[in-house]
Amino acid sequence: MNIIKKYLSKKRWVAIVFATFFLGVILTFVSPVFLKFNNLQSVLVQASVTGIVAVGMTFIILTGGIDISLGAILFFTSALFAKIIVGTGSYIFAFVAAIGSACLLGLLNGFLVNKFKMSPLITTLATYTMYRGMAIHLTSAQNVPVPREFGFIGNGKIAGIPVPIILLFIVFGIGIYLLTKTRFGLYVRAIGNSSQSAIESNLPVKKVTLMVYLIGGFTSAIAALILLARVGGLQSGIGIGVEFTVIAAVVLGGTKLSGGAGTVVGSVIGAIFLVLIDNGLNLMNASPYIYDIVRGAVLLTAVIIDRVSIVRQTKHLLEQKAMRIESSKNI
Repeated sequence: MNIIKKYLSKKRWVAIVFATFFLGVILTFVSPVFLKFNNLQSVLVQASVTGIVAVGMTFIILTGGIDISLGAILFFTSALFAKIIVGTGSYIFAFVAAIGSACLLGLLNGFLVNKFKMSPLITTLATYTMYRGMAIHLTSAQNVPVPREFGFIGNGKIAGIPVPIILLFIVFGIGIYLLTKTRFGLYVRAIGNSSQSAIESNLPVKKVTLMVYLIGGFTSAIAALILLARVGGLQSGIGIGVEFTVIAAVVLGGTKLSGGAGTVVGSVIGAIFLVLIDNGLNLMNASPYIYDIVRGAVLLTAVIIDRVSIVRQTKHLLEQKAMRIESSKNI
């Protein structure tokens, strides 16, 4: 039992894997439809948007930051792309402008956090309002349809695999590589563990901070295009609440809100877990008004688990320190 606890403490994402498996088992008994191929494929397609943004959010939270504006960036990106494609018909221009603007908005968040030493929560809460206002102003709060052929990104298939799932795995793979195989990934964790120590070690803290917020903007842009294609056009409700679902997925996946520890694997599985909950409620014909209650409860649970984990880890470190002091006295 101690071995399992020790393993779970080191590999926190394993817990969400078990939770996802057991939830799947429960849903199998709740509805025979759950295990059907089309339903499982639908779960992954629905999880693609949350999962892709969760990859970007993982990098941000690992540095000890947070970005409440990712949903608003997603909305602005969708609005800009829809307006350009309707106005010019140029997909290349629309793609470049949408993804470029999302990266710039992410960079602005990082710049504000760096330059003015502002709280990431307060900073991105302010930019959330600003970015969403920009999108509403751009579209005059009207729905904007997109050409039918654009729907391929959200509903099409390549070699029988839905495009959103392919994009999810591409972003997922890039995220794993950056976090585990590059110096940048080491810097991200180091800053999250102790920004002061990272500064004293001459690590490029400001550049890394800018990059993680840029990554967050980029992943929001990819998710925006998928969501826009699936819906068939811009709607005023696009992106609302996405950031909180993403934060819940990242924390459930084992990433510490205080930064320094976490994985892209856990975040994506956390996104799938949350979609499974929605899928289960749907299969049970639950009232649509209960969905937000469940999501809020899951987010609260994730934060409590994160807090308890930090307290236990701190207690364990203090006990180890006390034992070392005691042993040194005996010597």
